[in-house]
Amino acid sequence: MAEVTCIIVDDELQNQEVLVRMIDQFCPSVKVLGRAGNVSEAVELIAKTTPNIVFLDIEMPGGNGFTLFDEIRNPAFYTIFTTAHAEYAIKAIKFAAFDYLLKPINLTELKNAVEKVAERLRAGDHKASNTGKMAEVLRSNRRDQRYDFTKIALPTSEGIEFFEVADILRCEADRAYCTFHLVNKRKVVISKSLKEYEDVLSEANFYRIHKSNMVNIKHVQKYIRGKGGFVKLSDDSLVAVAIRKKEEFLNFLRNQSNQVEIELDDEVSQ
Repeated sequence: MAEVTCIIVDDELQNQEVLVRMIDQFCPSVKVLGRAGNVSEAVELIAKTTPNIVFLDIEMPGGNGFTLFDEIRNPAFYTIFTTAHAEYAIKAIKFAAFDYLLKPINLTELKNAVEKVAERLRAGDHKASNTGKMAEVLRSNRRDQRYDFTKIALPTSEGIEFFEVADILRCEADRAYCTFHLVNKRKVVISKSLKEYEDVLSEANFYRIHKSNMVNIKHVQKYIRGKGGFVKLSDDSLVAVAIRKKEEFLNFLRNQSNQVEIELDDEVSQ
């Protein structure tokens, strides 16, 4: 594998040194070009070294790592975020489809993250063409110190594609895969399980009504009673509600401001 270059951005010197040692010992094809302790230093270092990868800490004094993309609008590098906590930030990262590593960094996960970049470089994407779009998803979803998740990046077989969350009707589980059903009748298949998206999409008003389906509440027009019942979506499709989810889901609907219609008769039998 051709040499991959990187820089490390972290406000804690010890974290920098640990990651440098891990890369030097276990990722011999990766060369560390430098280290930065904050976003301002990172901007200067990136301009000077043009790395393939930026290992970017999320929580740093004077602003989090996301603000790097306010300074660099057209990034030509791959980003791997690092964090010890900040669940809200991990959800933002997942919506944008960035790679990330949890501290303390796991060696296997580090190797896998580096290899993914190496594969993209071997495929000829030396400009990290999707990074700018992924950063735009971060910016679009960010509202000061909170997040309104209105856009999502999905890694498909053809690359990363970008969608409005409002255009997703439901997500359907298919073993290790997940199918996103869109309002334009398109189906987008992702090679990740629905479980990996469940916590993330719950922030965007999705509800898992069945082990096989998570629905966008904004597209739920009606609940039809039955043994478990069904929901009718805005495209007139019917999606089954698991029996064990029924009461919990009905209570959730009753608390919704959009006042989803609840059908009292068993119009559809399971």
